[in-house]
Amino acid sequence: MITAQIASIPDRVETLEMTVNSLINDVNMLFVALNGYKEVPPFLENDKKIIRVLMDNSLGDSAKFYDVDQRNGYVLTCDDDIIYPPGYVQYMIDGVKRHGGIVSLMGKRYDNRPISSFRGGYTKLYRALTSVVGDHVVDLGGTGVMAFHTDDFKITMDDFERPNMADIWVARAAVRQGVRITVLSHKSRYIGHKKYHNRIWAKTTSWDTYQTEVLNSFLV
Repeated sequence: MITAQIASIPDRVETLEMTVNSLINDVNMLFVALNGYKEVPPFLENDKKIIRVLMDNSLGDSAKFYDVDQRNGYVLTCDDDIIYPPGYVQYMIDGVKRHGGIVSLMGKRYDNRPISSFRGGYTKLYRALTSVVGDHVVDLGGTGVMAFHTDDFKITMDDFERPNMADIWVARAAVRQGVRITVLSHKSRYIGHKKYHNRIWAKTTSWDTYQTEVLNSFLV
């Protein structure tokens, strides 16, 4: 069983359709959390593979993990501003088979601990949109380009204590379970991306102190 999980906001409905189209033929089920939508977009209504749920956005980006504890098999968590290339799903699954645990196309290492800053305290940054040579174990992975098997990694909504910090909560759950996060090798612009001004990353700048404290609580 292969499931892709997406959380979306109304401003991104145009790219959501492209995201869905880039994944739908390669998965058995596609779950879409419609955060703040007043109605279900028509393009989500006519495919039996798609589960769509209207939500109030109180979960933020962690809504992409909604009901993941009910899944069995491979899970890919995705973003509504990314268009995934042909072969992406299989590439991520092959990475899970090779490394076990969690794989992503984006991640950070924090080798100097305790860390001084969630945003600026990393010692190595691997980006999803630029070339990464070789596979690398990281402390924090990007959940918009992530995959795992439910036999290897377990997570529930109780793990997400605050919205729009999904990367951190997944990293904490991984540490607690002794699960590695590995960034996979990929070429520059392997994935397509639409840049929006209302980015979660920009909105949570003021949370840096809190995010740093959370990271220091489990990175040892």
